[in-house]
Amino acid sequence: MNLIPNFKPKNIVQSIESLSKKGLQVVAQAQKGVDWNSVITATDDFECELGRLTSVNSHLNAVMFTDEFNEQYEKTLPIITNFYSDISSNKALYAAYKNLKNTNLNKQQQYILQESIDGFELSGVGLEGEISDRFKAIKERLSILSNTFSKHVLKSTNEWKKTVTSDMLKGYSEVELAKIQTDEGYELNLQVPVYMDVMTYLDNRELREEVYRAYVSRASELGITSCDYDNKSVMDEILTLRQEMASILGFENYAQLSIESKMVESVEQIIDFLMNLVKCSKSQAQAELDELTKFAGIELQPWDLGFYSEQLKEKKFGFKKSDLTPYFPEKKVLEGLFLTIERLYQVSVTPVNEPTYHSDVQVLEIKKQDQLIGKIYLDLYAREDKRGGAWMADYQPLTKADKPIAFVVCNLNSPSKGKPALFEFDEIVTIFHEFGHALHHVLTKVKYPCAAGISGVPWDGVELPSQYMEFFCYERDVIKQMSEHIDTKKPLPDELYSKLIDSKNFQSAMGMLRQCEFSLWDLKTHLGVKDTYEVLTEVREQTAIIPAIDANRFLNTFGHIFSGGYAAGYFSYKWAEVLAADAYYYVQENGGIGSRASLDFLHNILEKGGSQDFMVSYEAFRGKKPEINALLQSNGIAT
Repeated sequence: MNLIPNFKPKNIVQSIESLSKKGLQVVAQAQKGVDWNSVITATDDFECELGRLTSVNSHLNAVMFTDEFNEQYEKTLPIITNFYSDISSNKALYAAYKNLKNTNLNKQQQYILQESIDGFELSGVGLEGEISDRFKAIKERLSILSNTFSKHVLKSTNEWKKTVTSDMLKGYSEVELAKIQTDEGYELNLQVPVYMDVMTYLDNRELREEVYRAYVSRASELGITSCDYDNKSVMDEILTLRQEMASILGFENYAQLSIESKMVESVEQIIDFLMNLVKCSKSQAQAELDELTKFAGIELQPWDLGFYSEQLKEKKFGFKKSDLTPYFPEKKVLEGLFLTIERLYQVSVTPVNEPTYHSDVQVLEIKKQDQLIGKIYLDLYAREDKRGGAWMADYQPLTKADKPIAFVVCNLNSPSKGKPALFEFDEIVTIFHEFGHALHHVLTKVKYPCAAGISGVPWDGVELPSQYMEFFCYERDVIKQMSEHIDTKKPLPDELYSKLIDSKNFQSAMGMLRQCEFSLWDLKTHLGVKDTYEVLTEVREQTAIIPAIDANRFLNTFGHIFSGGYAAGYFSYKWAEVLAADAYYYVQENGGIGSRASLDFLHNILEKGGSQDFMVSYEAFRGKKPEINALLQSNGIAT
C-alpha cells in the first residue's frame, strides 16, 4: 500500500500512453465479464491506477506551474480524453454492464450499476460513425481549451505588478505591509490576498481604481499583453462545443445536459429557485447599498465597495477586520480545526513528516482509534506559480487495498519575516470549507471507487459537506480553540466575538444577489442562444443594484465555469447552502458538535458517498427534505 504520491513524474506522456494501452486491454477483458468483479471491479481498479497518475500531473500543473511541465501536460490531455471516450462509447462494455442487471447484486451495487449505465448514455455510447467521432473530438478539444483558459488566467494575473511607496499605502497596518514588502520597498500584485487588502484598506482611491481595473481586465483584450492571454475566443469556443455536444446527445442545450446528472429536476426549477432568492433579497440588498452610499457620501464605484463597507462595518459593530487577524495565527487555527473535526466525527488529524512537492505543504494523517483512515496534503499559501482560488482534489479513493488521499489547496497569507501566517476570518472559513470536501473524500466507507467519497455524488450534493463545515467556524467554543493572539497569547475575547457574530450577516443580501447573478448567468449562458456578456447584461438587469464598469471582463477569469466542473452547475453552491443550513440547524437543535445528530451526518452523508441517491441519504440523516427558509435564516434575510 503506497500512501506517498510520486511528485517527481517524468516521461508523463509516455507513462499516460502506456497506461492507456493497458486500460484498453483491461476493458477488452471486462466487456467479456459476467459478474460484478470481472466487469466493474476490473475497470474500477484500473481507473484508480490511471487516476493516481493523472491526478498528480493535474495537481502539479495547478500548484507548481512551469511552461516546460505544462507543455508535456497538455500533450497528455488528448490521450486521457480519448481513452475515456473510448471506454464510454464502448458498446460491448455497455452491454456487459446492462447484463449485470440480471445478476445477484446488493442495493449499493444496484444503484452504482444504474448510475454507470446512465453515465454511458450521457457520454454518447449510442452514437455511431461520424457523429461518434465528432463527439470524441469535441471532448478532446474541450480538455485542451480548459487548460488554456487556466494558463491564461495564471499568466495574466502574474504579469501586473506595481512598485509603491509607503506614503501611498495609508490605511495599511503592519500585517498588510508585510505581505507586499520587498528588498526594494513595496510591490502590489494581483494575487488574491494582496488584491483584497487593496480593496479593503487602501485609502488611496486612485490606486484602488488602478488595481481594480487591472484585476477585472485580466485575460482579456484590455490586459497588458492582450493578444497573448485574451480568453474571450477560448470561452466562445468552449460554449459552442458544449452546445454541439448537448445537441448530439438530443438535448436542446448544455444546461439541460448538465441538469441531467444533478439532484434538481429541470433548468426551469432551478431558475425559479434562484429568482425566488433574488426576490427575497433585493429590497434588503438595496437598503444595504443605500446605507453604504449615505455613509460614504460619494457616488460609489466598484473599487469603493470593499473599502467603505469595511469602514461602515467598523462604525456599526465597533471593530475592523484587521482587529481579528492577530488572534488567528496559522498553527492555532489548524489546531482548532483539527480538534473540531475530532469532536464532530471521532477521528484525529495529525501532521506528519513526509516528502512533498513544496516546502509549504503539510501532510496530515486521519486516524480513528489509532488506525489510519487516510491522508490530506495541505497547501495553504499563495504563490506566483499556483492557480488562484481554493479547492480539494482527490489523489486516491478508498479501495480494498488503499486508503483515500486528498489534496487541499488554498491561496492564503504566508509567514513573513519570521512571523507566522496570520489568517483573516474569511480565510478561515475557506479552510473549513475545503476540509469539508476533504473529509467527504477521506471518511467514506464505500469501497467501490466509482462511488467512494465525492465520486458519484451529484454536483449539487458535493457542496453540502463543505458549506455545512463553514457554520462551525462561528461557534464560540470552536473560536476559542483556534484563536490565540500573536503577542498576548489570549483567545479572542467575548466582546470581540460578539461583534463578529453581530456582523456575520453584514451586507448578506448584497452577497446573495451576487451569487444568484453568477448562477443565473451560468445557466442562461448555457442555453446557447446569446453571447455570454450579453447574457450577463440581461441577468444584471434583474440582480444588480450597482452598475459594472465597461472594462469589467470578470467572466474571462471565471475558472469554475470554463476550467472547472461547475458549467451550468454554479447554482450548486446556493442549493447546497439550503441543505447545509437545514442540516446545521438540525444538528444544533439536537446537541451540536459531538451529538448523535452530528454523527448521523457522518454516517448518512460522508460515509455513504455516491453509493445511493443523495436525497435518500439526506432524508435518512434529516428525516425530511430541506427547506429554503433555513438558507434565508442563516443569511439574516427576512422570509
